[in-house]
Amino acid sequence: MLLTPPSILLNRKLRFHPIRVITYLTLLVISSAFLSLVAGYFETTAGTIYNNFELPKIFHANTIIILASSYVVLQMRNAKFKDDSVTYKNALIVTSILGLAFTALQIVGWEELKANGISFTNNISGTYLYLISGLHLLHLLVGVGFLVWFLIKAFIIEKDAYKSLLFDTDPIEKLKIEMLATYWHFVDILWIFLYLTFIFTMNYLPNNWKGFLNLF
Repeated sequence: MLLTPPSILLNRKLRFHPIRVITYLTLLVISSAFLSLVAGYFETTAGTIYNNFELPKIFHANTIIILASSYVVLQMRNAKFKDDSVTYKNALIVTSILGLAFTALQIVGWEELKANGISFTNNISGTYLYLISGLHLLHLLVGVGFLVWFLIKAFIIEKDAYKSLLFDTDPIEKLKIEMLATYWHFVDILWIFLYLTFIFTMNYLPNNWKGFLNLF
């Protein structure tokens, strides 16, 4: 009778581990919520006078920040799997800083909207823009919270050689980091999707697009 190697058994266990399943289900729920909001935004405001304003320029800078953070998170995940604690902690610090920078610039972007006369209540397109970007920021801050938590945990554990060894080699801890990286990449991709949707709807969709669709 052939015995299944322990590594294969472990991979099978991790493949359907509750942490992985819960993470994917959470991302599915978040995706559904944002798709519903974007559909409402598009149907309500696309091709109307409500979109006659520019997307805050700071949102363009935030897109660059979010892409940079995604790269750093990838380095964080790789460092964890290579048991490189120094790079792992540095990547956690840098990603947290980038997340906070994104938050600060997002607030600046909202202030720019207000300065241009677009508030949460006086323009339906502005309402959707504040709401969607605000909910995205909330999910990003959840990710920042987890980054800070793992960073604190790493600094505490490194003081104990035995706990540090267990932490570095524990497959469940590595799974947690993998799921954190997955969540962060998801939030990054979500922002890119929202950013492109805003740009397309505000700048490239003709005012008569619904009439054009009726031709078919």
